[in-house]
Amino acid sequence: MHGRILLLVLWLCSCASTAPLQVASPDLFADTAFQQTQPVPSPESIFALSPEMKRTVFELSRSPDPKAALLEMIREDGGIRYDNSLTQNAADTFASRTGNCMSLVVMTASLAKALEMPVRYQLVHTPPVWDRQGGLYLINGHVNLRVAAAYNASEVRVTDGGTVVDFLPGNQIRGFEVGRMSENQLIARYYNNLAAEALVSGDRDSAYFLLKAALTLEPQYGHAWNTLGVLYRQAGLEVEAEAVYRFAASMDSSELDALHNLAILLAAQDRLVEWQAVHAQLELKRIRNPYYHFDMGELAYQSGQYDKAVRFYRKAVDLADYRHEFHFGLSRAYFKLGNFAQSERHLDRAEALAPKDEKSRYQLKLLALQSHRH
Repeated sequence: MHGRILLLVLWLCSCASTAPLQVASPDLFADTAFQQTQPVPSPESIFALSPEMKRTVFELSRSPDPKAALLEMIREDGGIRYDNSLTQNAADTFASRTGNCMSLVVMTASLAKALEMPVRYQLVHTPPVWDRQGGLYLINGHVNLRVAAAYNASEVRVTDGGTVVDFLPGNQIRGFEVGRMSENQLIARYYNNLAAEALVSGDRDSAYFLLKAALTLEPQYGHAWNTLGVLYRQAGLEVEAEAVYRFAASMDSSELDALHNLAILLAAQDRLVEWQAVHAQLELKRIRNPYYHFDMGELAYQSGQYDKAVRFYRKAVDLADYRHEFHFGLSRAYFKLGNFAQSERHLDRAEALAPKDEKSRYQLKLLALQSHRH
């Protein structure tokens, strides 16, 4: 699983008023409202090697190519299985041979560091996700890592450039921007994962102290601030929740999520003038987001409204002509409408833009379409 971001999203009717948001102070913790019943896992415990892992490290170190041996071991057919469930530390993940993306990254980093291999943590900037239903909603960000061969003090060259290790099934993240993260930033996301899971299970006390630990490590981690706002709202601390949402809305990474949640809170309190100001900002961001239009196109296509699907897909293409899936959506909708020339045109464009591992799929569809036309 990825770095979970907990938010409450509800689409409301559009309004036309705008106003700047007031930014709150970052001193927004409420220790007296929560009781710490168990300690937050230390960074050392997250990465700690079990005896079994230490034996594995010894065996890998004796291999002619330890890095290749490590990469082979963590492949799914090598016994490690992706499972989008709970976030675990390195030792528990290794023992179960399963884990979500965060757990598997932590486990792999722990083994690689024990083998004296440099690791680099990476955050994959996946597109925004827009909730269609409202309510409690978990959005996943994605992390992976790059592993390099061990340092060799006798050589000037100290690394081989590294190999990206990604546990997302189907390698679905190609084409998205990737940024480097520090280990503290990764641990902050690990704590945010645990906090989201604690919130879902109703353990607000644990969620609070996990979020505080995350924000102590990374004070500008906007998604954790947003999760803290959700926690305060669930705990009945609406004044504190509003202050946190407004602070999170001042950060680019969490602005959209926090605005959604702030709009829900204001609507629930019948503060309609303030709600209008926030919702106007949401509407503006919505219409500028190509993935919103693509998402709506997918809904229209699935319900058989192909003319409507074309309109949404075309808007997505107008905003981001470089995304292959937008052109493929248009191709499918045009095909259903019997417009085979436009269908072939956009399928050809999707094939040209697609990453290498997806080109063959589009090429086969293109051949089938051309056969159908003739």
